[in-house]
Amino acid sequence: MWKFEKRTYKPEAQMLDESLFMVGNGYIGVRGCFEEGYPGGETIRGTYINGLYDRVPMIHAEMAYGFPTVQDKQPRLIDTQTCVVYLDGEPVSLIAGRYKAYLRSVDYLKGETLRSYTFVTRSGKEAQLCFKRLASFVEKNVLVYSIEVEYEGLIELVSICDTNIENYSNPNDPRTGQSHTKLMKLMALSYNGSDVHAMMQTQNTEIKQATAIRHKVKSVCENEMTHVSKEHFIETHIKGKNQVTLDKVCLFTDSLRAENIDADVRRLLSRLEDEHDYEYFSKRQSAYLSEFWDKTGIEIEGAPADQMAIRYMQYQLLQSVGTDFNANISAKGLSGEGYEGHYFWDTEIYVLPVMLFNQPERAKTLLKYRHHILPQARLRAQELGHHKGAAYAWRTISGIECSGYFPAGTAQYHINADIAYAFIQYYLYTGDLDFMASAGAEVLFETARIWLEIGHFYQGTFQIHNVTGPDEYTAIVNNNYYTNAMAKYHLMWACTFYNLFKNSTDANLSAQTEALFESIQLTDDEVQMMQKASDQMYFEFDGDLQLYAQDDSFLSKPRWPFETADPTKRPLLLYYHPLTIYRHQVLKQADTVLAHFLLEEYADKQAIKNAFNFYEGLTTHDSSLSSCIYGIVASKCGFDQKAYAYFKESIVLDLEDTHHNTKDGLHMANMAGSLLGVIAGFAGLKITENGIALKPHLPKQWQSLKFKIEFKGRLIAFELSHDQLDCQLLKGNPISIELQDQLKLLRSNSVPYKGIVFDLDGVLTETSHAHYLAWKALAEALNFSVPDTLEDQVRGISRRAALDLVLAYSEDASKYTEAEKEAFATKKNEIYLEKIADYTARDLCEGANELLSFLKQKGFKIALASASRNAPFLIQAMGIESYFDVVVNPLEIEQGKPAPDIFLKACELIALKPDACIGIEDAYAGIESIKSAGLLPIGIGNAEMLYNSDIVLKNLKMLLELLK
Repeated sequence: MWKFEKRTYKPEAQMLDESLFMVGNGYIGVRGCFEEGYPGGETIRGTYINGLYDRVPMIHAEMAYGFPTVQDKQPRLIDTQTCVVYLDGEPVSLIAGRYKAYLRSVDYLKGETLRSYTFVTRSGKEAQLCFKRLASFVEKNVLVYSIEVEYEGLIELVSICDTNIENYSNPNDPRTGQSHTKLMKLMALSYNGSDVHAMMQTQNTEIKQATAIRHKVKSVCENEMTHVSKEHFIETHIKGKNQVTLDKVCLFTDSLRAENIDADVRRLLSRLEDEHDYEYFSKRQSAYLSEFWDKTGIEIEGAPADQMAIRYMQYQLLQSVGTDFNANISAKGLSGEGYEGHYFWDTEIYVLPVMLFNQPERAKTLLKYRHHILPQARLRAQELGHHKGAAYAWRTISGIECSGYFPAGTAQYHINADIAYAFIQYYLYTGDLDFMASAGAEVLFETARIWLEIGHFYQGTFQIHNVTGPDEYTAIVNNNYYTNAMAKYHLMWACTFYNLFKNSTDANLSAQTEALFESIQLTDDEVQMMQKASDQMYFEFDGDLQLYAQDDSFLSKPRWPFETADPTKRPLLLYYHPLTIYRHQVLKQADTVLAHFLLEEYADKQAIKNAFNFYEGLTTHDSSLSSCIYGIVASKCGFDQKAYAYFKESIVLDLEDTHHNTKDGLHMANMAGSLLGVIAGFAGLKITENGIALKPHLPKQWQSLKFKIEFKGRLIAFELSHDQLDCQLLKGNPISIELQDQLKLLRSNSVPYKGIVFDLDGVLTETSHAHYLAWKALAEALNFSVPDTLEDQVRGISRRAALDLVLAYSEDASKYTEAEKEAFATKKNEIYLEKIADYTARDLCEGANELLSFLKQKGFKIALASASRNAPFLIQAMGIESYFDVVVNPLEIEQGKPAPDIFLKACELIALKPDACIGIEDAYAGIESIKSAGLLPIGIGNAEMLYNSDIVLKNLKMLLELLK
């Protein structure tokens, strides 16, 4: 289960196997070519660095304004793989009938590939050969080969460092490069002792790339090493007898990451000790992977083939996801040259969500890349005629647009929303508001502006015309459902973050984001327009079919002639003119159905089912991104048989080469989509602003499923079967999750909660508005006004602290004496008391009596910790005074909220330690107070305003459900 193996060598499949047995670590990647070479056939002998690029001209038969004139291409690096083997002068080659016991494997625990066989020489003597390689996950610049030969005779290994390399091209396939294959030029090549050094540079971007190879030889007999230097390559000859092992430690670096690349090479070489051989790096690799699999592993019982495929996919993603902000993950990862190494929307919609399950730092790195290329997106927006904002390139490496066919490229404006969606999901998983303030917010706001640029208001709706959705067989349409849905979500969250930052009580956060708003000239009026556009977003709904149309015109087109068209002509893009395809109801991949997966809250369940059934019959699945999404939505719709069938299609796409182009590289987004199929599909995991929800639909072929999720600093283990759903908090503070529509509180310790401390205003009764009206009336009496946002700003803090906030809106604030301020506070309280004078039990929040009664029955100690001096009056007036064991007097508290004093005092009065108590609040300051005091914080109300609480419930009825 922990290996992918092949025991036969098929020459016709050698390029496929080069992809399947690639080795990488997110920075460096090398295809699985034979070190000793092939007896014949084609090969793509590629090594690549993630994020490295050259630029080449983009030629258009007919030029138009805004068309790209250059494009990025990922260059192939020097060949470090080759090591020819001679036995008594005879070259070793896998010639039919001359070898046996062939084995090739990828080991997910060791993090290496292995290839071994017995070779029979012309004289009948046998030799045992073993080739191993790994790209270090611990030291990203390191790639190591080990070649071991056992033979009773003379052994010669010829390790070749070949700099005369070109990229692969195929003029008949638009998914691969078609020209400009010579992308690197040699700057320097030398050897010194056992080391070989090569300095290369990209032809046009002049990015330097250095490689150093250290040869380490082990042999039971004497051996010798010599170098032969030729024009474009250096041969390193190792001669020995009986048994020879050559370890090649290859070091890679580039000038994108290293300011002084020569110094970086020296630094890397100086760190190599004598004991740093293959075995040394292998041990460190195994240790890394032990921790990796413990945290990220997906365990499937009952379906060995599914388990093997899922582990293979998890491992390949680990090998290909970028490790710094200069890189991302290309469509083919680091396994081949398909799509020329370009990054697409695949990252944000397929790959990054998988990273978020339990590798948040890697997800963050991918997002840093998007923030890093934001300047290029701004420039692209200007090229497209937009006055402000940022338009991310459809395909790119460095940030520039590299798509030459705008109907299926630049017109896919949804990439802006896809990127925004990824930032939002990262925030929902991590609560990392600092990162959102420093990077995410800028991306969100700048990309959101584009919707206002390309959309317009029409008859009470907001419409977006002339765009292309994910389905590239339908181009340049109006109101594509996916685009409009993602834009609606994008705009809504841009407004949410804007208001969150504007109302933040965190001085540093507020100052940082205010500087951003000023820098990009973002105004309240513009944000209000974003909110209006989101609220009025248009969706075409067909009343007869009871589903959302893919776009305004899709349902009026004729259906593709599936019954009469030649089924061998697939994918359609290779056999039919685009216009022929565009005129029909036919999909390359999930479009509206994908939107229903990502934003299921925008459609009811029946509309989603209807959409699935309708669009499925029109989808060719010519895109590798399609089957996995149809499988997920089928699972959510309860179409279990179809869900599993699509899942099986997606997990073998590369392993069985079902799309016939895996030779050009692995389909990384499909792999990620398959993993999403397990966690988001079969396990039913969903993350929203309300937290984690799980609604499993396991395939009948599986006995159980186990996995772990990292969520806001917690590590949660899930074990699902057909009749049981178990979850355990392994690390972190308690958290609430929703399992099969039921709330559950997870804790990592068994100490029971014995006390509960309530705030009053906004929790047990809604008096915050009365407070706001009283402050507003005071301000008006003093001849100034306060904004509506003040209601949230003064929520949960002391009267004096609130007064200071109110007076800050007055031009005369500095003139008032302490005596006058005391008088103002008293006056405000008098106004407030008038507004709450008639409060009775009817003014309790819904569920308050039931909750308090339940707590009393269960023996909880109940305390009230309100900053309001009127709390005793209110609880008496509303008839709940008898429930409370203690009411803290705010006048006895030295520091008000957000200081912990009042909650610590409550715990002291009920004679319980803070960690045995729960604190209930509706305000940011109150949550901070609870957290500082050491109680379990639970927020009641708006999750957007209570972003500092990991447990936020909409009302007291949900709290009662959780505590039960």
